[in-house]
Amino acid sequence: MGDFVRAATTPTELPDIVQWRGTTLRRNDKTSWQARQATGLWLTDHDPSVRSDALQIVSELVANVLQHVPGGRGRDWVKIRLGLGDGLVRLEVIDPGTPEPEPCFTSHQVGLMEESGRGLGIVARLSTRCGTHVTEKGHRVVWADIAAGVP
Repeated sequence: MGDFVRAATTPTELPDIVQWRGTTLRRNDKTSWQARQATGLWLTDHDPSVRSDALQIVSELVANVLQHVPGGRGRDWVKIRLGLGDGLVRLEVIDPGTPEPEPCFTSHQVGLMEESGRGLGIVARLSTRCGTHVTEKGHRVVWADIAAGVP
C-alpha cells in the first residue's frame, strides 16, 4: 500500500518531473470518461499495468470530486495533470476546494452492498505514495505516484 502524505508538498519535495500534461474539464456526466481518455492517451507508450493503475486512480479521484465537492458558479471544473519523472508517474486531480476535512486514504469498513467508500483506499493501494494539499487559492490537489519504468 502506498504512503499517504498529508503535509503540503512544496516544490523542493516534488519528485523530479520532466514533463507535465494537463487539462481542465467541465463537470458533467462525461467528466470521468474524459479524464480516463486523456490519461490513457498520455500513457499510450507506458506499460499496460501502469496505464491500468493510472486509469483506475484518475477515475476514483474524479468520482470523489463529482460526489463530494460542491459545484456551482465558478466551481464547475476539475483539472487533471499527469507528470512523468524518473521511474514514476504522478497523477493530480485539482478541484475548487471544499471546507470539508482532508480526504482519508485509509480503507474503512464498507459493507458488501455499499456502492461508495472504497475509492481512496484503492488509490492508496495502487500508488507508491499519495497525498493532498490546498493551494493558496483554496483549490484542493489530490495526487498519487505510480512506479513506472521508462517507456
